[in-house]
Amino acid sequence: MSEEIKFIVGELNKPPYNRNYNLITFDALQPEQLLQVLNDVFAEIDSKNRLDIREEEPDQMAVRMLGMLRILKYKPPGDNMSAFRRGLVSGDKHILYPILAWLLQRMEELKKRAYLAKYLVKLDVPAEILGDADVADVHIKYEDLIEQFKTIHREYEALKNSGFSTVELRKDISAMEEERDLVHRRIERMKQKVEGTPNHESMLASARALRLERDRQKEMKQQESDLKDAIQLSEQRAMRLQNQLKDIRKAGMGTTPEGLLQRLEEDVNVNSYIVKEKLPKELKTKQRRVDILQRVVAQPAMGQHELDSVNKQIRSLTNEINNLNEARIKEVEEDESPESKVGKLSFFRQNAAIITRKKEQTAERLNELRNELTSLQEDMKEKQEQLKQFTGEQVLRGEEFKRYVNKLRGKSSVYKMKRAELSELRAEFGVLSRTEEILKSKDAHMLEQLNVMESEMGVSGFRETKESMEKVSSMKAEVDERKGQTLEEMSGMVMELNHKIAERKARLAPIIKELRPLRQKVQDLNVDYNDKKHTFDSVAAGLETNLGKLEQEVKSLQDEIRKAETKYHVGVAEKEILNFKQHQATEEIKLYLSNDPQDRKKSLRENLMANINEQEKHSRQLRDEQKTVKDLMQSSTNQLAMWQDVVKILELKKKCMEAARSGGIMTRNSGGEALVLT
Repeated sequence: MSEEIKFIVGELNKPPYNRNYNLITFDALQPEQLLQVLNDVFAEIDSKNRLDIREEEPDQMAVRMLGMLRILKYKPPGDNMSAFRRGLVSGDKHILYPILAWLLQRMEELKKRAYLAKYLVKLDVPAEILGDADVADVHIKYEDLIEQFKTIHREYEALKNSGFSTVELRKDISAMEEERDLVHRRIERMKQKVEGTPNHESMLASARALRLERDRQKEMKQQESDLKDAIQLSEQRAMRLQNQLKDIRKAGMGTTPEGLLQRLEEDVNVNSYIVKEKLPKELKTKQRRVDILQRVVAQPAMGQHELDSVNKQIRSLTNEINNLNEARIKEVEEDESPESKVGKLSFFRQNAAIITRKKEQTAERLNELRNELTSLQEDMKEKQEQLKQFTGEQVLRGEEFKRYVNKLRGKSSVYKMKRAELSELRAEFGVLSRTEEILKSKDAHMLEQLNVMESEMGVSGFRETKESMEKVSSMKAEVDERKGQTLEEMSGMVMELNHKIAERKARLAPIIKELRPLRQKVQDLNVDYNDKKHTFDSVAAGLETNLGKLEQEVKSLQDEIRKAETKYHVGVAEKEILNFKQHQATEEIKLYLSNDPQDRKKSLRENLMANINEQEKHSRQLRDEQKTVKDLMQSSTNQLAMWQDVVKILELKKKCMEAARSGGIMTRNSGGEALVLT
């Protein structure tokens, strides 16, 4: 073991860990710290394990580590797997040290194995899903890819270990080129030889056709094997469907439509009761319990005296309630007045409450049976898949199936017992760890009290005397080693020390007698305290577990309620829209079929037709105006040009008149006007 620890410490002090451990510090690590070291080694092998185990549940951590060890093919030293699992979860040194040594000795090999496991560990697909043709094809392709990966990885390893160099590869390429040239020369020589023979072209064609036929024969054989595989899969699927059909027919024998409807009505009634009555009551009860627990948690911690007083008060109140109930029942039985008859209705109320309670218990039992049925069906599917992998399509029938089911039930009960035992052990572990802390604190407190008592009783320094005795014994050993003093001095010193010890013992004797009953009393109180503490921790652990489950259930139910409310509001809105459209269509049909012209005018169809006619009339008017505008456009353009010419002439005349006024002579002839400047 020491050599193993030395090896582990040496490897952990190297990169990439760099822990700087020595034998003492490594041996003093707590179980949780040891598990973190093991997890860090796993993370170096596979990076998906790189996490803090304090943020992970113990069950998940155990499953992950056991799965990693299974992938790495670690074999525990003993045959007791349950003890190995418990030791791994609790961080036992005797379990973790061999694992660390085994991992650190084979790091490169284990890294390679973990890398290959990501691609070679096949997925478990249920047989019902594999019955689908598309899924079966995808699964076959998946398995083919795994085989391809194996082949390629094998070739890669072979090339990696072969030690080929570029020089050797070039030599191989040049040799292959020479062989290719040699083959070409042989082909040329054969062609020259064949050309001299008669019918060589027909012989070459026959040889070519023979080669093609052989290739086609290989393809046909491959197709034949593929078709055989497909036929086999189809036959297996047909057999499964036939078995399912037989089971359905057997289940449907002797049933009638009325019976099926009655069964469905019963299921609907049960489900409606569970949804409308049972679940809301449970939610309210759980919410009240959560509120109570929150108030309890918010209150300060209570001592033993306070707990005793509260328990005494609870017992007194319970006795008082029982006495009041008995007195009330006697009064009701003795009194025969009408008021008493009304009071006797409490009996029927009690019966109704009992029936309601039985109904709730029956609903809870139904839920438990449904959950058990679901778990058994899942187990049955897993077992069928395992059976298919080992023995093909064989299914257990009759007595064998009953024995198999009984065996499964036994295993299920054993599993439940082990799980309960595991939870109890965890609770006990928490209690023991807490007890250890309390005892340590009490030990320090007791030492302080002992020092105080020694000082009060006048015997202070007893422990110092003991230490001085130890020093004296060490001095005695040194004196023996040195041999510098005589035997008489040593005997005198021993006698003196014995005398002092006897005196101190005589002084401490009455104090020790007084301490003995106190120690017994302390032990009794510790036993009672541990029992109460164990009960309290167990109840607290159970309440925390139930609280987590209830919070999860409440969250899921709130999500369902929100979805249902959203769906309901969307449906109501769609219903209102459809009702409005239906009402509008009904009114339109009534107005359309009415004989009164006024009613027809009110219909939407008539209004739309009138609007369409008005728009068509307006469109015709616009087209006529457009046509008129197009016809007048040319003449208007000519008129515009003529008016522009007239404006130019008038402007010229205006300029001429202004020039005449400034000193020119204007003459008019038959040909036009002329201005002569002077």
